[in-house]
Amino acid sequence: MVLGGTINVLVVVQMFVLGPRLILSVRDYHAKLIADSDTETSMNSIVFQEHVHISTSNTV
Repeated sequence: MVLGGTINVLVVVQMFVLGPRLILSVRDYHAKLIADSDTETSMNSIVFQEHVHISTSNTV
């Protein structure tokens, strides 16, 4: 019973403390990497060039 309670507390700590901290540290590392880099790095977004309308029938 004590072990189960301890595991529940550790899961909550992991979700709300360690997860966001890991994300922030990865962002900080990436920002430092970009700042120290001489080459251009860019994140390309996916752009849909063509919009195609597909008609569906109302009968099933």
